[in-house]
Formats: sequence, C-alpha cells, structure tokens
Amino acid sequence: MIQLLKIEWMKVKAYRTFWILVAIFAVAGPLLTSAYKSVNTQVFSKLPMFQNPFTFPEVYETVAWLTSFMTPVMGILLIILLTNENNFRTIRQNIIDGWSRNQYIAAKFGVMLVMVLFITLIVTLTALIFGAQAGGDPSEKTYIILWSALQSLTYLTIAFFLGTFMKRSGIAIAIYVFYAYVGEFMLAMTLDFKVKFHSGAFLPMECTDRLLPGQGKIFRQLMQKATPPSDTTYILIAAAYILLFGYLSWRKMKKADL
Repeated sequence: MIQLLKIEWMKVKAYRTFWILVAIFAVAGPLLTSAYKSVNTQVFSKLPMFQNPFTFPEVYETVAWLTSFMTPVMGILLIILLTNENNFRTIRQNIIDGWSRNQYIAAKFGVMLVMVLFITLIVTLTALIFGAQAGGDPSEKTYIILWSALQSLTYLTIAFFLGTFMKRSGIAIAIYVFYAYVGEFMLAMTLDFKVKFHSGAFLPMECTDRLLPGQGKIFRQLMQKATPPSDTTYILIAAAYILLFGYLSWRKMKKADL
C-alpha cells in the first residue's frame, strides 16, 4: 500500500489544483474557528443559554462542527482526482504498467483514507490550540476526534461514489456541492417536519452532522419534539452508508471498461 500511495503522490505533487484546494482547507478551518470564537466572545457569551464552546472538552466538538463546513472542499478534490483518471486515461496506463485492478482500487481508497487522516489532523491541532487558550482537561471526550474522522469519511465516500460514477468533474462537483450545502439540509427538514421528527437523521451526511451538532444543538433542543436517536445509532447509520457507497464504488471500478 505504501508503494501504491507513493505512486499516487507522484501524480499530484506537481498538480496546482491539488495544492490550492489543500491550502484552502488547511487555512479555512482554523480561520472559521477563529471567526466563530470572535462572534461567540462578543455576542453569544452574553446569552445565558450559550456556554464557552472553546474549553476542553467542548472545543473538540466545536472545531469538528466548524471544520465540517469545509470538508466538502476535500470532497471536491477527491472528485477531481478520480475523474482525471478517466479523462486522461491514467487508469488504463496503470494497468498497462502492470497494476492489477485490485491494486488500482486499493490505491484510490488509500488516497481517500489519507485525506481523512489529514482532515482529522487539522481538527485535532486546531482544537488543541484553541482549547489550550481557554483551559480545561484535554484528555476528556477525545473520542470526538474519532467521530470527526467518521464524519469526514462519510463525506468523502459520497464524493468517491460521484467521482467514480461520473466522468465529468464539473457535473459531479456541482451535484456534490449542492447536496452537501443545500440539498440534504432541505431534504432533512422536509422529513423531520412533514414525515416524522428525527427521520432526517437517516440521511448520509445528516447522521454525522447530528452526531457532531456543535452549537447547532442548542437550536435543535429548542424545537425538539421527540427523543433523538442515540449516538450509537448515528454511528451505525454512517457506517452503513460508508459500506454502501464504498461497495458501489468498488464494484464500478472492478467492472469498468478501460
């Protein structure tokens, strides 16, 4: 696997779009956290319902929640990398050079997992930096970092699915961005208020968004009409979607006409 990832690195290390999107994510996450901290200090901290979300261990969830707004940037990058393989026929070249289909598939899934680790690293470092300034015990609720990784993997698995099934990156990116930022939210609200409250939690991104609601949980509590699913339920839903989209992507690449 390490050798496969080294070859994948050779493909992207001189790719300008790769570095631009990675830089945007790496910078935007901490900047968004800093901006929210300023708003919280000047506005929300004066309201009794809001507590300091930047002390340990609350900072882990706060940073994971804020960073999730930028995670689709890495999903866009993954879509571009996957669709480029088809557009530039590099997948065919890899097979000609001696790769098996299984090696090719393993390399692509490996790239996705590296992205998840990168996102998790950004979340962890950002949380430690902001939490150290506010105080608290950093050893509490560290499992939230794993939940953040699960959320990132869910987001990227959907991007992987789109990048595998669609040859045009522009269309795949448009669908992904719309669904991530608008479509699923609208669908979740429709399910919650027109079908049954909390049924929106069974959507692929919404399940992890509700696992790590951040400050949004205050507004959810105000309009809560029924007991929400447990954290375990959210995790199982996310795991099911990861396996589903992962399997469909694997099957598509396994049977694709080169």
